[in-house]
Amino acid sequence: MRTGTVLSLGCWATFVLGLSAHAQVTTDYETGPDGVKYQVTRRVTQRSIPSTEYKTSEQKVYRPQVTTDYQTYQQMYATPVTEYRWVSRMRGWWNPFAQPYWTHNLEPFTRWETRPGTVQVPTARTDWVEETRTAQIPVTTYRQANEEVVVRTPISAPPASSLGTSGATAVASRPFSQQLQSDPPRSQSPWTGSGQYGSGPVR
Repeated sequence: MRTGTVLSLGCWATFVLGLSAHAQVTTDYETGPDGVKYQVTRRVTQRSIPSTEYKTSEQKVYRPQVTTDYQTYQQMYATPVTEYRWVSRMRGWWNPFAQPYWTHNLEPFTRWETRPGTVQVPTARTDWVEETRTAQIPVTTYRQANEEVVVRTPISAPPASSLGTSGATAVASRPFSQQLQSDPPRSQSPWTGSGQYGSGPVR
């Protein structure tokens, strides 16, 4: 506990010494209108005042750009092929009472053939493109300004003339034997004679 107190006092002393190093202290003596003498202590310290400005700055950034390409591939596929042929058929051969005859008709025939084909397959590609952007960047600077603190400490009492000495002198110059209105009337005591110490009661 004692070690912590010593460390705290040391830190506080360092802080005070640091402030004193940056402060200018002057002491003067002035007499005010009331005649009181004052000790005037002026302490001038430097204080940092922040100032923020915005500056235009160009920055290079990279943004993604997606490009779609098509790849060509060969593959085999089966396709139907339809062709027409003349087909001859005998009609009425089963009728004994009529003479049979031939008919000729075109009929479709479908077959499957394997043929090569071309296929387009899409492929996505991502490229990083460089571009320049303009941004407003805040820049804070500090400037030193003097700050003055004035302390006036009275070091003397007001002079006697400002307290009304005429009234005090008049009161002091009154005779001590003056009778006040509130005092009872004065008369010679019957126990005192004309002597200094008195000769007894008066008969």
